[in-house]
Amino acid sequence: MDTDKPEVARTGRSFDSAYSFSFSIAIGLLLFIAGLVISLTLGQGASIGLIFGIPLLIAGLVLPLFMMRGLFHHNVVSGECPYCSARITTSDATIRLNCPVCKHLLEVGELKIQPVGDSKRPEAIHE
Repeated sequence: MDTDKPEVARTGRSFDSAYSFSFSIAIGLLLFIAGLVISLTLGQGASIGLIFGIPLLIAGLVLPLFMMRGLFHHNVVSGECPYCSARITTSDATIRLNCPVCKHLLEVGELKIQPVGDSKRPEAIHE
């Protein structure tokens, strides 16, 4: 091994919201289709098809909602404007907003309201 080269740190892959949404929909669809196939093919002559098919159908409908329960949760972020100390309340889904009092551009991150790098008032930008 060459000692001059620094080692590259490998980060593990984590589920982000889009990937977990797609994954949960795919699992639910597979379970639903499997339940439908088992119910329609084995369920006509014997009850064994219905015993296994119906729970798979229900799991295919309920499991995606259970897996995506974190996506439906929104936090309320409240704090003060770092420029004028006005009280601001918004959702964590907001990325950037203008202060309603002083009109400075603010950023919402990690459940805190923070100033953006070189934040200027919109009136000063247009002059």
